[in-house]
Amino acid sequence: MKAIISEKTKENSISHFKTFFIEPVSNGLFGFALFFTILLLTKGLASILGIQKVFTIDFDDVILSSIGFILLFLIKLLENVGRVKNT
Repeated sequence: MKAIISEKTKENSISHFKTFFIEPVSNGLFGFALFFTILLLTKGLASILGIQKVFTIDFDDVILSSIGFILLFLIKLLENVGRVKNT
């Protein structure tokens, strides 16, 4: 017995993939970039003002920026789940 995939099912799965993966990941990347930019600006300002002798970007800064990814990813994902659940 062959499974038949209709066009509507295919469009629905693409829509779900976009809603539950692409949109949250793009928002997460925006959050990561936002946190990382803020870190770069504050470290750069501290270096210019002489508070910090050497301007360095550590692995800890990347890990800290991942908080931005996680926060915005989860916010968008839960927003989409709530929107789909209400319809």
